[in-house]
Order: sequence, then structure tokens, then C-alpha cells
Amino acid sequence: MAKKKYRRSGSRTILVAAIAVALLAGAFGLGWHFGAQSTQFHGSILLVNEAHRLDADYVPDELVNLYQQRHSFRLASSEIMLTRQTYEAMEAMFHAAEEADMNGYIVTSGYRSYQRQQEVYAQSEPGKAQQPGASEHQTGLAFDVTVETNEGFESTPQYAWLMQHAHEYGFIQRYPANKSGVTGISYEPWHYRYVGVEAAAQMHRTGQTLEEFLGEK
Repeated sequence: MAKKKYRRSGSRTILVAAIAVALLAGAFGLGWHFGAQSTQFHGSILLVNEAHRLDADYVPDELVNLYQQRHSFRLASSEIMLTRQTYEAMEAMFHAAEEADMNGYIVTSGYRSYQRQQEVYAQSEPGKAQQPGASEHQTGLAFDVTVETNEGFESTPQYAWLMQHAHEYGFIQRYPANKSGVTGISYEPWHYRYVGVEAAAQMHRTGQTLEEFLGEK
């Protein structure tokens, strides 16, 4: 009887050990899958700046070529890409602008790889481009836009329309005026970032930057 009892106890020990190994393997697998970059996500929002950088091999999922999609805007290049979710929100936004007789938007930039950002940074004047890994363009969630004008984009009615309506489609002006001390980037009226409708609406209401909204400043 004692021998039989010992065998059952041994079986339970083996079972517990097996479960522990499985849990450790699962934790390792999740850590490997998400990696250190998972710490950059605040809820569902990815934060990228000088302090929160992307790895050189980071590539967002579901990138689409805008030229190959339906679009209510012009493109400066046939090679501009964004994540599908960002493109769909942007298309809805610019379609609404078109319906409001607000036309002429030209998307000039979208996703940039780490390597492409290296080239842009090397070719730019100091302070005019983010370092590789620190650029939101690598996320595929941000785009630059302008219109044909002899003045700055911020002086156009198209810009005014975006400032009034972009949050309704999940976009924020990522680098507002007088906020460079928070974002680390000078005013960029042409740069918009997708964060989702709920977050964008709150930031629009409070006047917060993404860093402030996420509690980073």
C-alpha cells in the first residue's frame, strides 16, 4: 500500500512539474513574441519618440500601397504605404472633406522603414528629421499631408478643416504648436497620427499631446 501511495504522489509531482514547464514556456513564448517593444504600447496605442524607439527590424502588419487603393486625395508618390486601418480611416476622412467641398489634399509621406529613415536623417538639416527608430513613420500609422499653396499648409482652409474634424476619424496632429517641450519636435502642421476615435476625441477636447495623454509627461 505504501508503495502504491508513493507512486500516486510521484505522478502528481510529475504532473505539477509538467504544468510549471508549460507555463514557463508560454511566458517565454509571449516574451519572445512581443519583445521589449511591448513596453511601448500603452493600452492599444504605440508610442514612438526619442525615448521610445523601434528596432531596426520592426515592420507593421497589413501595410497597403495607397496608390492601389481607392483614394479621395492625391499622392506625391505611387510608393506611399500605411497600415490598412490607418488608410481606411484616412480615406473616410478625406472623402468627408471632399463631400464638404474641401479638396486638394496631397499625401506626401507614409510608412518609412528604419533603413529609409536613416537615409532621410542623413540627408536632412539638424533638427529637421527624427533619428532612425524614433520616427512615427516607421509605425505605418502616420502620414504627412499638404496642398498646393504659396503659403504654409497651416494657413489653408484644408488645414482648418483637419483641425476641426481629424479627431472624428481617429487622427491627431502629432506635433502641435508650442508643444515642442513635451514632444521634442517642433511644430509640424502636416503630420497626422492615427490613435483611434476615442483617444483622438479626448486629446482634441483636452488639448493634450500623445505623451501627455499617455502619462509620459
